[in-house]
Amino acid sequence: MPRVALKRACMERLTQVAVEHPAGHQGKLAARFILRTPSAERIELMFEKGDASSANLWVCRRFVTGLLDAGIPYRYAPGSTAFKIKAADGKPAYGRHSALKTMDQLATDDLICFGLRTVGDLDTILSELRAHP
Repeated sequence: MPRVALKRACMERLTQVAVEHPAGHQGKLAARFILRTPSAERIELMFEKGDASSANLWVCRRFVTGLLDAGIPYRYAPGSTAFKIKAADGKPAYGRHSALKTMDQLATDDLICFGLRTVGDLDTILSELRAHP
């Protein structure tokens, strides 16, 4: 499936199962969501919807540890690196996607960024998240 079609399908699915985050979406680059589990837990998700990026879904690591061997490509982003880079003035600067910075769970927590290849990858992740106690 071409990247544009995949991203459109992923956005449709996320809109069906989650609500827009109070911080809102970030223009053309990212969509912020909150998924509620059956136990009413809130799980923040950020989806990179921009044309230049892959179909990346960011989520807190603690919610998806059961998926790390599921065959869906991912990268780990430890929370300890969120402010590790230095700005021109030498002060710590935020080193993650700017859309994450305004999200309570995703701003500084340990994250997993899944590289979605299919809508099935997204469905696998959403199923795991919905099953979270």
